[in-house]
Amino acid sequence: MPTPTRGDISTRLHALGGLHTIKNLQTQPAVIARITQMLQNPTTNAEELGLAIRTDQGLTTRVLRLVNSAFYGFPGKIGSISHAVVLLGFSTVKNIVLTASVLDIFKTNSGGKFNAREVWKHSLACGVTAQCLARVVGYEFQEECFVAGLLHDIGKVVLFQLAPDDFVRVVDCADRTKTLFYDSECKLLGINHQEIGGMLIEQWRLPAKILSAVSSHHNPAAAEDDDSKLTAIVHCADIFARALGYGNGGDKKIPPISDSAWDTLNLNGVNLERLFDTIWSEWEKAEAYVQEV
Repeated sequence: MPTPTRGDISTRLHALGGLHTIKNLQTQPAVIARITQMLQNPTTNAEELGLAIRTDQGLTTRVLRLVNSAFYGFPGKIGSISHAVVLLGFSTVKNIVLTASVLDIFKTNSGGKFNAREVWKHSLACGVTAQCLARVVGYEFQEECFVAGLLHDIGKVVLFQLAPDDFVRVVDCADRTKTLFYDSECKLLGINHQEIGGMLIEQWRLPAKILSAVSSHHNPAAAEDDDSKLTAIVHCADIFARALGYGNGGDKKIPPISDSAWDTLNLNGVNLERLFDTIWSEWEKAEAYVQEV
């Protein structure tokens, strides 16, 4: 099957009842765009980054709550964004800002068979798992793994916003046929949350590796060579988080790990029992994030 183009995907989005396209969704964290631009400038300092974040009072409060949570475990209270940047580094603070911003997308009006909180828990667990897995396999960009894992299912929430009735049909189909949400949406809608999430990540102008991981986490063999390791990590992290029972992504299926992902990460050489113990420990700390939803 040929890889769908952005035009193909956009056409299929329009076909979902003539609803809004991704560009019309009020989901893009504006502060993230500014911070991403600032971080590309080598002269940006901690105070400037702090000022940018402080333009949003609610975001500032949430970021400081997350920085002071058990997940980071600092003994003293961090009272300013600038201090957080100095202690944690630019990349980590950017990812905390992204996490805090994405929380608002998950706070959608949900009900029935769609539980935004459970999807959020699964997404956060995937981010934590991806970071732990990256450490074990020696992947350098561990913070990107956290972000990619966190965002891997963002397309599901967007799909619910765009077409809630169609979303529920997909959930019903997955439940009735005991299949993946992904397989059911492909069958019923001709589009899937990978594609929708990829469009959103592209709009946010996040790194290409994160875009690849979000848009290929169900079929990691399709990722370009340069992006294959991060995509494989997110693919495996998604499955591990499902197996460990963290949250719910819209179905109860635990798919097999792709052979290509397994080989890419050389998982034959990984002590999975020890890895799962580490994931459990990190998840206990990460639950402080869940309280934000």
